Amino acid sequence: MVVSQRTVVSDRAVLLHLRLVRADDVITVEPGAHVDLHLTETLIRQYSLVDASPEEGVISVCVQKEDRGRGASRYVHDSVSVGDRLHISPPRNTFALASGAATSLLLAGGVGITPLVSMASSLHRDGGAFELHAYAARAASLPLLEYLRSRPYAASVVPHFSDEGDSFRVSGPRSLLEPTVDGMIYACGPDGFIALARERALESGWRDDQFVTERFSSDAAPGSPVDEAFTVVAASTGQKMKVEATESIASVLERNGYETYRSCGQGICGSCIVPVLAGVPDHRDHVQSEREHATHSQINVCCSRALTAELTLDI
Repeated sequence: MVVSQRTVVSDRAVLLHLRLVRADDVITVEPGAHVDLHLTETLIRQYSLVDASPEEGVISVCVQKEDRGRGASRYVHDSVSVGDRLHISPPRNTFALASGAATSLLLAGGVGITPLVSMASSLHRDGGAFELHAYAARAASLPLLEYLRSRPYAASVVPHFSDEGDSFRVSGPRSLLEPTVDGMIYACGPDGFIALARERALESGWRDDQFVTERFSSDAAPGSPVDEAFTVVAASTGQKMKVEATESIASVLERNGYETYRSCGQGICGSCIVPVLAGVPDHRDHVQSEREHATHSQINVCCSRALTAELTLDI
């Protein structure tokens, strides 16, 4: 895709509009989806789609500059300009809207607003009832604030700023404290924000399956002292491969010639999921639901391990 427009949307964030280069290419997008931006051969990062016009071959992503990040955000801010070409992955969705919800409560912490904008657009277009509450330290630091104020659903958007005494740590929206049987909550932002939102939701009587989230980073600790070696079996060949305590399943598979696709490497993007045919995984991802984990039918090979001595994968 080619960068067709670049707009500053906060004191640290830019909005990139990307357009398909080839007219015969097709892109299919769902609200809540994300793509991998291949910034260089080795610098690949995931960004939620803010908006999309698939029929026009255009998508947009918002990138906030993170001084403590892994370099991708700085690269985008310092090196990506209008006219540049970027390779992207097909959109993936691990943060999808549930069908049939009577109401939707969207909770955003900082740049966590990005996937929720596409959800708000979809809900408004389909006539769904929703509220979008966006929290930030101050108005200048909330990405896409002016963009949201220009949307036809602006009346359903409520910004909250800590420097005005309106902090999520102090209080949340009333609708969070008033559960409904057929409503849904979608939360995105820093881990602390999500944890507090979930805690308040469950304390107020929302069911756990009504709370859907997407994380920016994994708080798992791969390679910790409790990890032990185990064996992975490739069902296609019967080959058995030892996975040491300090290495991932993905790295062992790749070393032995089996192709895997791992993008984030932290269990937050869902790109590396592989079906499990035998054995019990030790799930360490933040993509699959608790119900999916309980089936032990698939595993994120970038971060998860095994609870059994052997794990047979459909690869």
